[in-house]
Amino acid sequence: MKAVSVGDRRLVVARSAEGIHALDNACPHQGYGLATGAFDGEMITCQWHNWKFRAADGVCVMGEEDVACHSVEVQDGEVFVTIEVPSDEEERERLWPSLERGIARNYVGQIARDTSRLLAHGAAPTDIMARVLIDTVQRTEWGTGHETAMAADALAMTSGYDGLDRALPLTQAFSGLAETTRGRPIRREAWPKPAAQPDQDRFAAAIENEDLEQARAQLRSALDCSMPIDELRRWFITAASQHHLSYGHGAIYVQKVFELVERLDRDVHPVLLGELTVALVNSTREDLLPYMRKTRRVLDEANLEALLAVPTSEWDGIEALSDGIVDAVEPPIGLALEALAAGAGVERLLTAVLLAGSKRLLRHRLDVETDLDNDFGWLDITHVLTYANAARWAWRHAPSVDTIRLAFFAVWLAYDSGRADRRFGTIASSPVEPCRWDAPEDLLNAVIGAQPDKAVALALGNDPLEVAATIEQASLLDGAGSFIVQAHLIKLARCVAVEAPVAGSSLPLAAAARFMASPRLERFVARNVQEAVAFVRSGVPPKR
Repeated sequence: MKAVSVGDRRLVVARSAEGIHALDNACPHQGYGLATGAFDGEMITCQWHNWKFRAADGVCVMGEEDVACHSVEVQDGEVFVTIEVPSDEEERERLWPSLERGIARNYVGQIARDTSRLLAHGAAPTDIMARVLIDTVQRTEWGTGHETAMAADALAMTSGYDGLDRALPLTQAFSGLAETTRGRPIRREAWPKPAAQPDQDRFAAAIENEDLEQARAQLRSALDCSMPIDELRRWFITAASQHHLSYGHGAIYVQKVFELVERLDRDVHPVLLGELTVALVNSTREDLLPYMRKTRRVLDEANLEALLAVPTSEWDGIEALSDGIVDAVEPPIGLALEALAAGAGVERLLTAVLLAGSKRLLRHRLDVETDLDNDFGWLDITHVLTYANAARWAWRHAPSVDTIRLAFFAVWLAYDSGRADRRFGTIASSPVEPCRWDAPEDLLNAVIGAQPDKAVALALGNDPLEVAATIEQASLLDGAGSFIVQAHLIKLARCVAVEAPVAGSSLPLAAAARFMASPRLERFVARNVQEAVAFVRSGVPPKR
């Protein structure tokens, strides 16, 4: 076995019992020279990480990826090698199965390399995302979840990167999809016979009744007649607005799936919408739980139709309403009703919720986060901002009584995020003074270096658009040790980048910066054990 060069291509030539073979000398893992490895007459071993390749055809028998193999002829004792240089299209076709194998095994290195290579050979981020979603989303346990939401946000973030650098947001998304679907089979239920005519009311009723077959039959009928995306979107927004589904995640998943639908070709729509239907059918109806029944009763008794008809006015109570929500000791639904009756409008009500959530994040006690006796944490507060963003998205696409209800659910959620404040109190602290950066890297370093006060000061003291882009970048830099926290980092970063300009405030950016830079519980094994032991001993559920 020896290394040779053919033009600018480095090869390793090896003789086996079957003949002479020529392969790329660079191990596809990290480029280590195969010629410096071991050869037993059949297998070439890369000494760096013990990957093994068949000399005859380059197939990897231990490791993750094959190595390119080239044709060899021997004439009159001389060896002639023909370098095989596939076209971009041929290379993409070779890489798709490799990426799918990497995702199936959750090999992040392979996912990252194949994504980078696909981009290098002309694949568009949307094409790569569509292929991966088709292969993974149908493997989720209960329909679309955080992994699909993160995929939507990561795809949106690719617009902030050029060329191969777009592999970073894409690989974060694919890693999340791989982690949550690894080892799970594709959902095998056949699509039911389509309904005679697509009917939005029957679709919503099927979701309400947890009748998955009927809901999918209605969806299939809508897809078969090529229903416009705008109308399909209204179907799902209405269905998700009947309840506070899965603690608010139902509305967020509708938003994120349709952000994907709007960017991806129609062949992925049935997969995404089918799994979104599964998620909505399986969702918890939180507004039916005891602690939320009073709020639901108030909403049922309110004249939401009349509020829908109230014209927006010069109402300027956003700041006072956000403070009222943050400091409320009872669900402040009355404050929200009064604001809408006074002409605040749903948009400004949701801005007040967004600012309330931001203020809550900025004053959250860091010692609460690692208290294993307490089941509250950062993610409960970030959810306020991302839910307000989803409610605003729904209102803009389908203003109705249903989406007003989502806005009130957002108010309740902002109140509910104060559980730790009401239980433990808040820590008085001096306001952080805004400061200028020398470069955006100062904010990145404050986040990575776990300096929350500095991160807040920099977020408040610089151009909001640049801060938003930097926070999105920070969210992609492995700031979490678990998928679920990483998903929330990315989701919150995308949310505040969109919402801060709407609110006309840097508070959401500062809140996200503090969350990213602060200590937090990132694995939940110990907390789950503590809760399990307490439950087994007492039979009492955890305190809410």
